[in-house]
Amino acid sequence: MKITSDCDCLGLKSSLECLRLISEGSGVGYMNGIATFVPGLLPGETGEVEVYEAKKKWQRARLQKIIKRSPERITAPCSVFEECGGCQLQHTTYKETLLWKQRWVEEALSRIGKLSMEVKPTMGMSSPWRYRNKARLHREPTGALGYYKEKSKALVHFQDCLLLSERMNRWIRLTEKFLADGFAEIHTVTFRENTRGEGFLLLEGPPSKVLSAEENPEFFAALSKEGICSVWGTDTEGSLGLIWGDEVFSQTVLDMPFEVSPLSFLQVNSLQTDVLYAQVLAGAALTGEEIVWDLYSGIGTLALALALKARKVTGIEENPSAVEDAIQNAVNNNAIGHVEFLKGKVESRMMKIEEQPDVVVLDPPRTGMHPLVVNRLLELKPERIIYVSCDQGTLARDLGVLTQGGYRVDSVQPVDMFPWTQHVETVVSMEKCTV
Repeated sequence: MKITSDCDCLGLKSSLECLRLISEGSGVGYMNGIATFVPGLLPGETGEVEVYEAKKKWQRARLQKIIKRSPERITAPCSVFEECGGCQLQHTTYKETLLWKQRWVEEALSRIGKLSMEVKPTMGMSSPWRYRNKARLHREPTGALGYYKEKSKALVHFQDCLLLSERMNRWIRLTEKFLADGFAEIHTVTFRENTRGEGFLLLEGPPSKVLSAEENPEFFAALSKEGICSVWGTDTEGSLGLIWGDEVFSQTVLDMPFEVSPLSFLQVNSLQTDVLYAQVLAGAALTGEEIVWDLYSGIGTLALALALKARKVTGIEENPSAVEDAIQNAVNNNAIGHVEFLKGKVESRMMKIEEQPDVVVLDPPRTGMHPLVVNRLLELKPERIIYVSCDQGTLARDLGVLTQGGYRVDSVQPVDMFPWTQHVETVVSMEKCTV
């Protein structure tokens, strides 16, 4: 048998039949028995491809031409879809993307968690466009703003990002025009929009001259006319501060108002956040008597929703800005006495709480739960655990350990928080097994 090196296949051209989509959004088929990943190729299609990266057990190829076309293929409406990489699935129907996200969760649970269970159909959006309430864009010296191209520092510019509201796209154009005249130290701009159409800007860059409304009245007047309420940035000391406008920016979640600091996390899809949280509340099945822990609690959105139906909720969050927001949000929503927020790493703070939780809700980062968190949950054994995950791989890993430790999975519900992308949010409801 001939032994080939990794580079022997580079530049190889061949036809390839796509068998499935993997969770990064690429099509996969087999070339000479080697798994070959091809962005842009859909299941059921045959394409002419060219290998550009080759390893012993897998390789990546570029799609050169479609030979056999899938009936699910559509023309991507975004003009920079293939160049940008921020969306991976605009070339197929929305219904098909929901099916594949369901399958990716199923595959991860089976392959990584060794779990065989029903995964419910992905809950999608009736109109899966203009849903993002936040955009973080990078700047070129000319003032032009754009996204980083996938796995690159090259900027991709756009006239109309279809994931952002038309209003936010106007904010971007206004800011580009302003930055074209100076302020070279500003290298990143974050835009955020609430459900009322109000927004704020966060200007990032090294400490230098402080941007002021007095010196740039036309820019701030234009922003105000378009709905921007505040602009934040770094001062000459390097501290984050308000440059112009209102100090408080608020967002509505489940009909409750929440203050959001510039550096605090908030789900980027406002409509689907309500859908996601409704699944969490249903899984928690609170009666008003439960002690609830909300791990990785952020600005308190879930904790305060849970507090409406629980005896007490304790939230734990590492981000100090988010904890400050959460405490103020508890005051604003008249929840003081029913909820408390602790600042620090979850794996540290949860060890020091003496009370026994009945229900634990957790929404960890993409890396999943710290092993100490998993071990502590298995020691405490709350009656129910509701796990919200943005990564099906780490979710499957953690569920595998929890099920071996005495928990039964009742429900696995994917929610499409990020239409047209590879990402999927999943809500898993678990109950302690009875002996």
